[in-house]
Amino acid sequence: MRPLAEHRCGICSQSLSSADAECGNPICNWPLERRYFTRVDALALFAHPLKGPVKAFKYDEGKEGWAVIFGRLIVGWMNDHAEEMADIDLVIGNPSAPDRAPLQHIETIMLVAHSEDATDRWPIVAPDSPPLIKLRETPKSAGGGVRWGEKMEAARAHAAALHLRQSVRGKRILLFDDVFTTGATFHTVGKLLTEAGATEVRGLVLARVPFGS
Repeated sequence: MRPLAEHRCGICSQSLSSADAECGNPICNWPLERRYFTRVDALALFAHPLKGPVKAFKYDEGKEGWAVIFGRLIVGWMNDHAEEMADIDLVIGNPSAPDRAPLQHIETIMLVAHSEDATDRWPIVAPDSPPLIKLRETPKSAGGGVRWGEKMEAARAHAAALHLRQSVRGKRILLFDDVFTTGATFHTVGKLLTEAGATEVRGLVLARVPFGS
């Protein structure tokens, strides 16, 4: 996998030209009380060789096997970052729609991650009872050329289609998704969780899309 840059944004993991460079992602300049997530960590950049498998897993038939690799990568990251995971109360996936084709990709990865964490070291929710589910499909915002405002509108629609099935009051949550582009979805889902009483929402993704690409 292509590793993250040595100099990167502490909020969105975007590559920076130097340690003191300012991140070009607008959401990183928002105050925390407006942003609704503290930071998002990424395992790697959304580039070769990870980019192809992630896209194939999400959109092509017969690629379910990649979930095993992705689930293991997630648990491996948690094991390697035990200090950062120490105060996390709940690890949940950013839900996909129940009728999503070819599969509910986030739920499939979370199922593997839960199984890979054989000793229950981390608070990954049981796949048969996720606290957060999506009730219906919503407009997509993936792909190049989609403007910031369009991504935010799609993210709001996504969050509006979610249903919280158990209390998250007083909990620090690690929200998992496959890729991070602008942070719009982490913002809107984080808002939902924060308004429901979550103490903090952090993020973890397989890959960080270079901002502006």
